[in-house]
Amino acid sequence: MKQAAIVSSEGDSIAAEQLGRAFTEAGEGLIELRRLEAAEDIAGLLSRSRNVAYLPGSGQNMLLNIKP
Repeated sequence: MKQAAIVSSEGDSIAAEQLGRAFTEAGEGLIELRRLEAAEDIAGLLSRSRNVAYLPGSGQNMLLNIKP
């Protein structure tokens, strides 16, 4: 049981290192991709909803941080 926890922790550590390298190499591109995917998911949920949804503040540009 203890050995399994150690192996799992080592695997998590290696995964974190690989993710860190990937973020460094990809720069802001990966973050921008995730932001666009989140916006797409939210738009899909809102389009299927029968309720009226109001976006606060700057409205449509809030998630994408687009300057009009």
